[in-house]
Amino acid sequence: MADNLACVKAEMKKVAMQRMAIPSPGPGQALLKMRLSTICGSDIHIVDEMPVPAGVPMGHEGVAEVVDVGDGVTGFQRGDRVVASCLYGCGMCPRCQEGNRQVCERYVAPMNLLFGCQGEYYLVNSAEVNMAKVPDEVEDESALLATDIMSTGFAAIENAQLQFGDAVAIFAQGPVGLCVTAAARARGAGFIIAVESIAERIAVAKRLGADAVVKPATAVDEIMRLTGGKGVDVAVEALGSEATLQNAFKVVRWGGAVSSVGVYGAYPTVSLPTDGTFLHRRFVTTLCPGGSDRLRRMMDLARYSKVDLRPLFTHQMKLSDTVAAYDLFRNRRNGVIKVALRP
Repeated sequence: MADNLACVKAEMKKVAMQRMAIPSPGPGQALLKMRLSTICGSDIHIVDEMPVPAGVPMGHEGVAEVVDVGDGVTGFQRGDRVVASCLYGCGMCPRCQEGNRQVCERYVAPMNLLFGCQGEYYLVNSAEVNMAKVPDEVEDESALLATDIMSTGFAAIENAQLQFGDAVAIFAQGPVGLCVTAAARARGAGFIIAVESIAERIAVAKRLGADAVVKPATAVDEIMRLTGGKGVDVAVEALGSEATLQNAFKVVRWGGAVSSVGVYGAYPTVSLPTDGTFLHRRFVTTLCPGGSDRLRRMMDLARYSKVDLRPLFTHQMKLSDTVAAYDLFRNRRNGVIKVALRP
């Protein structure tokens, strides 16, 4: 088969485009042809911080068409438009059976992550468990977001057990934080406070449901003022910064919850404030929930017009320009939130 053009981790802090052979699907696998991909904040962590070897194809968010399937894959056929979860599950181990496919005991981190979506072709393991067909009514952009950041952002709110009418503060309005903001509105939050300083992200946050936006430098004081000194019921840390995590604890009321979806790869340890604001609060962390049913549920929110996250896509680029897209995304230039990569 023809060569596969893909973005790979070339070395620490560097990606490159590379030609490689198109793989053949083994048992349980599906071979997909990319229609749409993007760059995630986790990709930056993988390139800059994680011990993932050079030469590994990058990308774990994509919409694609089925090219071929291996033995045991009966639910998909050539030409199906599909998405796959960014984190694999085998569907059979105890963690998968209890609904936590993102921490599958068979696929162990970091190799439980889908790789290769920033390429023309890529493989999906345990396809029957980890893939879902995209409904005709759902555009590629909405389907793609269901594979990672939408599922992650919504899970941050689910795991915090946010109740109707709760006040919530969401620290950072990057791609994941914006999904958290949309989730808070969809879940019925009463007062949604976003923490952000970039104008383009502030505008999208307001569009997705933020009632107030405060600057990071004064966030704690402003949130306490806006809540009459009580604090919020839920604070979400969506940046991956130790200082931001500490601020999230400082603005949560007694008995409230801090929910973290940040990746703290740049920190060997993180600490909590010792002024008492960590006492009698719940602290939950979340990895992206996966699996075919989760994908269908996320896509149905777009399918039936409950949530529209397409405004997150601010830039369109060709797959061949992925290295430049990394530079754009890494440095947050030109108001970038998400880059749509197409063949």
